[in-house]
Amino acid sequence: MSPSNEPAANSGRFQPPDVRRRQILTAVAELLLETGHDALTISRVADRAGVAKGTVYLYFDSKQALISALQAEVWDRMLEKPAALLDDPSVGWAERLDALVAEWVHTELRHRQLYHVLFHELGGGAEPLGGARDLLVRLLRGGTEAGEFTVGDADLTADFLLHAYVGPCHHAVDPEASEERVRSGVQGLFRRVVGAADVRA
Repeated sequence: MSPSNEPAANSGRFQPPDVRRRQILTAVAELLLETGHDALTISRVADRAGVAKGTVYLYFDSKQALISALQAEVWDRMLEKPAALLDDPSVGWAERLDALVAEWVHTELRHRQLYHVLFHELGGGAEPLGGARDLLVRLLRGGTEAGEFTVGDADLTADFLLHAYVGPCHHAVDPEASEERVRSGVQGLFRRVVGAADVRA
């Protein structure tokens, strides 16, 4: 399953660049799950996306560029909502941390096979992982400065938390049924680590 939940298909010869790029990345996600990384080729991606091989090269200059773009997209989706909340003064810092956890857990549980291939088998890629870490460090520092968190070393704490949610997600037998329990448990863990009161209902 692709991050967008949309099957790769050729919906017309002439497409806006963002639509064409989406078709290509959806094809990459589908092929990774079906045949694995080693069998992935530009030609197969083009066939699945319903475009010419040269069209793929207009957007991505190599197989690795395709993988890196898909990795970055998954991380962007995981960070989009938390990033939007980061500068919203109407939302408390603990709630912002909860939102970050919710997005991470949802993405890993609902797209766990693709997530496993992209970030466990192939490696996460420095740029998207760095973006996640930067956001978390900003959040921890903001919460500490506001007096909601008690974090002595935001960088070290971010490194720990960035990986702490993976285990519960990995061991969830039924991802869809387990999401609420895993999300709540990881949110509680994060709050305890940063010294935030857990007053959730």
